[in-house]
Amino acid sequence: MKAFKKIMDVIAFLEGFVISAITMVITAITFVNVLVRKFTTSSFAWSEEIVVNLFILLIMLGCALCLREGSMISLSLVFDRLGRTGKKILVAITTVVNCVFFSILLKTGWAKVLSQMASGKTTASLGIQEWMYTIFLPIGAIFLLLHTVEFFIDVMTNNAACVKEEDAQ
Repeated sequence: MKAFKKIMDVIAFLEGFVISAITMVITAITFVNVLVRKFTTSSFAWSEEIVVNLFILLIMLGCALCLREGSMISLSLVFDRLGRTGKKILVAITTVVNCVFFSILLKTGWAKVLSQMASGKTTASLGIQEWMYTIFLPIGAIFLLLHTVEFFIDVMTNNAACVKEEDAQ
């Protein structure tokens, strides 16, 4: 288990680095886009294609990191009132539901990528192969699955903050 946790720590660090880099790129492109629109008659519209697709990857990785900490949107009114066993049961149920959903997301995303690779379809603005953007969906689903399982393991081994709080009370 310690090896798994260390691997997940490295993955989370890399995800944080990628999220930071994507945020800087999106901010820079958007800023330049605003400047070009304000001070010139040129169009920088093609940049929105990059920004929108990078934003999708940003959201997927950000959600995955939130899952790692158990800090996705939840109804804490119910969860906080449960004892340790109740919390573990609820986390087990949500883990199963999340894993099913993320597996469907992975499967359909991968099918879409394969379909786009076969068709050779390109984007309208930049002429980039569409699958190069669509691949962000299955990649994000993989990270969501990994961190869902990681949080489940942390809860079941009493290493998650939500079950450690009970020890402090």
